[in-house]
Amino acid sequence: MQLTSSRALRAHMPYLLRIILGRFGRLSALHGSLLGIGVLGVLISVVGFEDGSLVPLLLGLGGILASLIGILTQIVEDWQRVSRIYRDSRISPFDAAYAAPYDGWSRLHFNEFSSVHSEDVDARLRSDPDIPLQIEPGLWDVPAECEGVRRLVRVLLDFDDDKIRLADDLLPDTDRVRVQKTQYSAHVVTNLLGEVMLREQRRRRELVSSEAVLLRNGTIPRLRYSSCSNHLGVDVVAVTTSGRVVLTLQGDKNDTNQGMLAASGSGSMDWKDLRRCPDLLRLVKSTMLREMSEELGLRSRDAIGLGDVRVLRYVRVTNWGGKPQFCGVARLGEVNEEVRGIERRYHRDHFSIDFDPEGTAGDFATTVRGYVEDHAKRISFPLYETLDVLCTWLERDADAWSWLMTR
Repeated sequence: MQLTSSRALRAHMPYLLRIILGRFGRLSALHGSLLGIGVLGVLISVVGFEDGSLVPLLLGLGGILASLIGILTQIVEDWQRVSRIYRDSRISPFDAAYAAPYDGWSRLHFNEFSSVHSEDVDARLRSDPDIPLQIEPGLWDVPAECEGVRRLVRVLLDFDDDKIRLADDLLPDTDRVRVQKTQYSAHVVTNLLGEVMLREQRRRRELVSSEAVLLRNGTIPRLRYSSCSNHLGVDVVAVTTSGRVVLTLQGDKNDTNQGMLAASGSGSMDWKDLRRCPDLLRLVKSTMLREMSEELGLRSRDAIGLGDVRVLRYVRVTNWGGKPQFCGVARLGEVNEEVRGIERRYHRDHFSIDFDPEGTAGDFATTVRGYVEDHAKRISFPLYETLDVLCTWLERDADAWSWLMTR
């Protein structure tokens, strides 16, 4: 029992350290003032009086002690609350209608999940347009009712990276895209509420009301009116010229789709991805390349460029409260994929859909769709969506197959 407790303590030490640093990093007005006055009193007693009075020293030490006791009490309270927080999976995926203009978009369904997309937007993205980025100042703040929970939840995260939030809608006539900095923890207490409910042990009510955050007037709103983080995500499948569609198997550390087959690269845009990316398509492609290279363990000899990536579809994912995502495909030579480094925490293995590279686009689509049908229970929704648009593109665009098989 003692050994088990010792292991548990070591496992939770990072969480406790984050709580301590977090509390000292945002001292309350009372405890911060007491600590400041206490330190000042000690300094005065050391250098300020020659008569040897102990009053400033005693007052200073008292102030420091009182502030430390108060801070320690807050740390204990935070630790107790963090220890009781858990994610309660929804019985069925979140679903709701969209506000205009998204109510007129096409909806795709698979395994109870769904998303919406616009054929006009998709066609425009495939033409590789120049859509400049407009960076909004400051960090996006979550709704007030979510902030306290966000601070607690972020303690449990391995990372709380800065992400790129889509601050306004991407529509067929959009000539500029507004983006803003957000944090991954903001996603956990907003968009992710479409998949899980944050609860506290022994309490049935949610810490944050999912519907209040995800919906506006009973529908999933336009991005400009959304209360969600809405950070941009990508899913890209790698197709090799030797005849393989490379897939990844998600690990247990992933927030979603644990143990499911996913695209060759899937993830979200980091704020640092904005470097040297003045327009939307360059940003999307660069992120797809980064995610795919990390998750397949590609080495320098496997290097590919932006010209080997095509953005095929833009979607809003319903079970994530309308979170914006991009789907794409990358053409590769033969690669030896490997789960390396920190990626071992999030990915278990790689699989592939084998096809005849000497065949036709129709043959490819038949093979891929047959694989999806045979492995439907293991296919994650983002992977299904990406494979679906890839097959549709190859069937409809006469030049798509030759582009995909030429490198």
